[in-house]
Formats: sequence, C-alpha cells, structure tokens
Amino acid sequence: MTTAQAQRTATKHHPRRIALFGGSFDPIHAGHLAVARAADRRFNFDEIHFIPASRPPHKLKQHLAPFPHRFAMVALACAEHPHFVPSVAEAGEDFSGAQLHYSVDTVRYFRHTYHGHGDRIYFIIGADAFLDIPMWKEYEALLGLCDFIVANRPGIRAEALRLVIPPELMARDGKRKEGEAAHESMVVAHLHRTSVYLLENVASDVSATEIRKRAHREQSVHGLVAARVEEYILKQGLYR
Repeated sequence: MTTAQAQRTATKHHPRRIALFGGSFDPIHAGHLAVARAADRRFNFDEIHFIPASRPPHKLKQHLAPFPHRFAMVALACAEHPHFVPSVAEAGEDFSGAQLHYSVDTVRYFRHTYHGHGDRIYFIIGADAFLDIPMWKEYEALLGLCDFIVANRPGIRAEALRLVIPPELMARDGKRKEGEAAHESMVVAHLHRTSVYLLENVASDVSATEIRKRAHREQSVHGLVAARVEEYILKQGLYR
C-alpha cells in the first residue's frame, strides 16, 4: 500500500463533522463569525462551510450585492481560520448566483459529498430563521437530513423551537444517537435520525443592514466586519 493509499484509508475511517452555515452574507460580519466560532468550540468541526446564498427564496425582492462580491468577502473573512471554508455550493455554473437554490438541495449535495461511515452534517441557523422553517421547501425532509444548531437570541425559548417540528418526526424513545452524549445539555429535540441543538449566549447586535447603511453614508464599519472585509468594502465602493 502506498502512502497516499494509506492516507485515503485512514481518512475513510475518520468520521467527519461538517457544518454548513448559509446566509446572504451581505456582508459577512463579526456576528456571523462569533456564531461559527461558538459552534466550533462546542462541536469541534472538521470544516465549517460558509455558503453565500444565491437568491434566497425569502429575499427575492431584496437587492443583494452581486454574488462574486459576497463570495469574496466570505473568502476574506474565512482566511484566518484553518477550517472555515468559503463555499461555491450555490454559485451556479457561471458563478453569478442567479439561480434559485433551496437549503434541502444544498444539504443533499453535501450529504452526497460527505457520506463516509459516521460522517455528520450540521446546519447552523439563527433562531428566527428556524422558527420560519415550516415555510421552507421540503422542510420535513430537511429536518431528517442533518442536525441543526440553532443560534439563539434573547426572548426565544426552546419550547418555541420545538413547536415548529412536526410531532411525527420526534424520536419517541429519546435515545441518544452515537457521539451525542457530550452535547445532551444543548438538545432541543431528538428526531428519528437527527437532533436540534441550541447554541446560547451568542447573540450579537451587529446587523448587515446597519453595516450597509454606514458604508452608504461613508461611515466607518471598523470592528463590525473582519479587517480584510472592511478593506474590500472600501476598495470596491460597495453599498455606496
């Protein structure tokens, strides 16, 4: 067996923890990075894929910065973190991000890519977005495809998050899944094949809307975004 073959064999037997963190990222800001780091500390991911949304189905009327700009800012924000990965999963063949992508299809793509024994996919999402999940395409299928890590904000209780999960998807026996015991205190709900976890104490006052307004008024966005992203916004004249 060659060294390369041995490495491939070893890789096959290492279950990977892969997190998906999607969003408009218009722009990606300090709040997004704080959530990712907090989730990473708890779950020790092998990779966190930051996925700039193509045309978010719930924001079709909202004007977004062109996809290449949003992707570039994500790539710059990820540069200092060894396993933060800028993703082109929703870029489309022409890299325009003009096509409509649904989360359920994006997760299926990653499930196809990471399908080794024991590999787990986690979907990082804000509490407000999770409360709207019944309006997402094939949301019941989506809940069964991957684990969810819900970044909470003040005023939202775990009971409210449980209420949007159809009762028939809940695991009746409450059995822990393999490798789950360490995060039992974070569990909102056990589903048949997946779990929903609550990530507390990561609320941030940083708002992409406020950053765009500040940039438009030519005010400083220092500290609200990564230094490289701040430089990019300035040099490209974004949001003017």
